[in-house]
Amino acid sequence: MIPKLAVHHLTLLSALAETGSMTSSALRLGVTQSAASHRLREAERRIGLPLVQRADTGLELTLEGERLRRLGETFLAELFRLEQELEASTREARVLVRLGQATYSRYHWFPAFLDYLETADSALAVDLSGRATAHPLAALLDGSVDVSLVFGREPALSKFRSIKLGSHPVVAVLSKNHPLANEPVVNSLNMGEERFFTYPLTAEPGFDWTTLLGEPTVPFRRLTPMPTPEAVIDLVRASFGVTLFSKWAIEPELADGTLVARPISEEGVSLDWWCVRRASDPEDSPAARLATALSSWSRQTDTALSTLAFGTQTSSL
Repeated sequence: MIPKLAVHHLTLLSALAETGSMTSSALRLGVTQSAASHRLREAERRIGLPLVQRADTGLELTLEGERLRRLGETFLAELFRLEQELEASTREARVLVRLGQATYSRYHWFPAFLDYLETADSALAVDLSGRATAHPLAALLDGSVDVSLVFGREPALSKFRSIKLGSHPVVAVLSKNHPLANEPVVNSLNMGEERFFTYPLTAEPGFDWTTLLGEPTVPFRRLTPMPTPEAVIDLVRASFGVTLFSKWAIEPELADGTLVARPISEEGVSLDWWCVRRASDPEDSPAARLATALSSWSRQTDTALSTLAFGTQTSSL
């Protein structure tokens, strides 16, 4: 399937929307006014609709032209980003791999991993992608990322290959001044009227606390949904309530003492974390090599206060 419009048509629509002038648009694009006008007529002929109309302030895009402009600018921005990445990879003689992480936009562990990767596989360069935060598996399928870190059950679809990184505790998180901070265990049994902040784990099926941990014995009485885990951290740090986190995600706050973590049961509860890639990627592909490096590093590191360190847990879900 080949689109009727090309990149030079889209760049013209973008320039026209910004300048409102064919002359100014031509100057911006480095072409003659005649060439710019021809480009517009060609686009309108191919699409079968007028894309520009005259207004009191000059030229403006029609509704159809504006829709094409918005889509075009998104495409052009992504194309420009990819070009920059490929050029950088060529200059550094490295292969770029895109890495995503489910739910938590917390990368305090990333610099330490890059130091490890420099020795383990220096031919790889890693770029972080926010797309996987809400859609860790869909991002793999649409090519937004090459490797996703996910938690819970191992993805069962044959489209994926997974390496288990390890298990890590799920804990109740409170400010150091919270009345429950001195309790040995914090859960729905002793929270009473305390506010319990929830946040979206991911937008993928099966990723929610009820599915992963089970229903609490006693329901939480005051539930407050929040849009991001980072927003929850700020509110909990200010003693407005309690939440649940995978412990590694709040290690910086635990290290500086602004938050404390408590088990949610006497025996403790943990979640498995997985490094997932596409099954269609060969075993020697950059994605497979990055997954292997992440697995090796997670087993070797012992600096849990600054890195994503997975210890062996006795109980996991």
